[in-house]
Amino acid sequence: SAAGTATPLFILPLGRGTRGKTWWVRWAVGRALAHGREIVIADADRTNATLSAYFQGVVTPPSADDADMRDWFAAFVERQIAEHFNALIDLGAGDLILKQLAREIGLTAFLERYAIRPVAVHLLGPDPDDLAYLHDVEQDRLFAPAATILVLNAALVPRNRAEKAAFQATVLEHPVFLRALERGATVVWMPRLAVAHEVDARRLTFTAAEDNKVKPGQAPIGPWNRQLIHNWLRDMEENFAPVAHCLP
Repeated sequence: SAAGTATPLFILPLGRGTRGKTWWVRWAVGRALAHGREIVIADADRTNATLSAYFQGVVTPPSADDADMRDWFAAFVERQIAEHFNALIDLGAGDLILKQLAREIGLTAFLERYAIRPVAVHLLGPDPDDLAYLHDVEQDRLFAPAATILVLNAALVPRNRAEKAAFQATVLEHPVFLRALERGATVVWMPRLAVAHEVDARRLTFTAAEDNKVKPGQAPIGPWNRQLIHNWLRDMEENFAPVAHCLP
């Protein structure tokens, strides 16, 4: 979905800290930009705003103050309504401001009323505590849009365990998870990238890393590891194909 199309996307990645939220955002935004699609990125993480290290033109709130965050969020949504761009907002892990604002305005219905498609992307590891945020926003339909993606992050599974088995009893059979599935959420696996540190250390987008476009003064990534990055990007594309219409 390109900017200016009939249905702009309002994408909200959600989840606890260290579940891979920013990692997923970097992939989704990098993918959009690599295909020449416009997207406005808002980094509203009050404790760890890092997206500006990877992308240009990232929008941020003026301060971490609750009133400033609220006014900024409202203004950002109004700007999206006026200009019809795709938007991705990265709020801090466990930030309560979303719940407050979503309850106050009825966020899903509000966005849909102005022909914007809300998309919830939940990043989950194999810990049942990871379902707490899903439970909170699904309850009372606080932010439970038709386009809800449950991303199971394989990188959070210990290397000596089978991925599916690690998630099975703790998450896949949990009532909170099953209720989200019943109402139409889609499950997607995010594969592990063994050489993630190569990309992170250089603060590169994944496509830049794959194409060996390192920043000045950085050592190049070797061809073997670049191939692993290439394979990971291919697998991500394949895994997320069922929800591609919900991506920028």
